[in-house]
Amino acid sequence: MSRPRVSLCTPTFNRRPFIQAMVQCILQQKYPRHLMEWIIVDDGTDKIGDLVKDIPFVKYIALEERMLLGKKRNFMHQQCTFTEDSAIVVYIDDDDYYPPERVSHAVDKLVHSKVECAGSSELYLWFNDLEKMYKVGPYAQNHATAGTFAFKRSLLKTCSYEEDAILSEEKHFLKDYTIPMVQLDSKKTILVVCHSQNTFDKHRVIQNESKYCVESSLTIKHFIKTPSLYMFYTQGMEIELAKYNPGTIAYKPEVVEELKRRDEESKQSGPLLQFTTKDGRTVKVHAEQLMRMLQQKSEECNELQKENHRLKELNRILIESKRPA
Repeated sequence: MSRPRVSLCTPTFNRRPFIQAMVQCILQQKYPRHLMEWIIVDDGTDKIGDLVKDIPFVKYIALEERMLLGKKRNFMHQQCTFTEDSAIVVYIDDDDYYPPERVSHAVDKLVHSKVECAGSSELYLWFNDLEKMYKVGPYAQNHATAGTFAFKRSLLKTCSYEEDAILSEEKHFLKDYTIPMVQLDSKKTILVVCHSQNTFDKHRVIQNESKYCVESSLTIKHFIKTPSLYMFYTQGMEIELAKYNPGTIAYKPEVVEELKRRDEESKQSGPLLQFTTKDGRTVKVHAEQLMRMLQQKSEECNELQKENHRLKELNRILIESKRPA
C-alpha cells in the first residue's frame, strides 16, 4: 500500500528564537521527505522567511496583516498543495519539541483507522524554571489539543475553525469534541516546553489542583535525545528569549484581552467546589469545570455502553450459529 502525502502546517508569529530548533525537528522526521510539504503561514512583525528559504519542501507565506488564529488555520489549510482526500495534515507548533516519530506515528495511526482525526488527549509539559515534568490528561477519547492534531484531508469537508477564534480553537473544529478520534502516543507526538513567552502561561495549568495534572517522574532527557536540541530547550532558549522583545505577549493585544475576558468569566463562575478523589486527593474546581468533567465521563460511559451492546450482539450471533439447524 502506498504511503499518503503529508502537509505539515505551522502558523507562526514572532518566534524567531525557536525556528532553527523547529527546523531541526522536521529534518529529523522518519517519514519519507519526498512525501512531505511544509506550509508555514507567518503574520509576525519579525518575518522568519530567511530561516526557511533553503528548505526545498517549504511553502512559506508571509502575511502583511495580523490574522486571528482560527482564520489563520483555515487559511493555512487552503495553502496545502496535497488536496486529495487521502492526504494527511499534521500540525507543527512553532515553539514545542516534536520527536522524530511525530509524522510517521500519526500517519500509521490514521492509515490503520476508519476515523479521520488523530490527536493526543495526554500531554507532557516540561518547566525549566522548576526542573519538573507534568503530565496533563488524558481527558475524553475525542479530546486533543491542536498542537497534536493530525487528520485526513477529507475531514476539512465538514470541519473548520471559527474565523475569530483566538484561543482554545479546538472545540469548534472538533464540533464540541464529537468528532471520532484515534488517540496518539503522547511520547511520540509532542513535548510542550514551557517558556517565558508562551501565549498562555502554562504555570496556570499546574496551579489548578486537578486529577488531570500530576507531576511526572520523567525528565526532558526521556524525550529529547539530540544534544543540540537538548541544549537549546534547557539552556539556550531562555537566553535567546530574554533578548527577543517581539515575542512577548505585549505584541498580541487580542490575546491579552481574551485572557482578561476569560479570567473575568472564571470569577463569575462562582466559588471553588472541593471534593476528594478515590485516591484521597483533594480537588478544587469551578462549577463550570465540574460540569465539563461530568460531561466527559458521560461521554465515556456512552462509549462503553455502545461497546457493551456490540459485544452482547456478537455473543448472541455466536450462540445462534452454534445451535443445531
